[in-house]
Amino acid sequence: MIFRIAAIVPLGLAACTQLDPLPLGAEGPASATVHSNAPAAPAVSYGGYRVTEPADWRGVNDAQAGS
Repeated sequence: MIFRIAAIVPLGLAACTQLDPLPLGAEGPASATVHSNAPAAPAVSYGGYRVTEPADWRGVNDAQAGS
């Protein structure tokens, strides 16, 4: 019980304190124009694949490893 009070009292006092004002920079608010350097097309194209029956897992692992 004492441990709960010891944990709750500082949290309650911290919740009642006044916040510091936000610092205002010399540049003022952000500009209204936003420029994006994001590409218009996806970075990777979809290659597609055919659905096949499950294969032997060792062969699939060897094919994925590329060796």
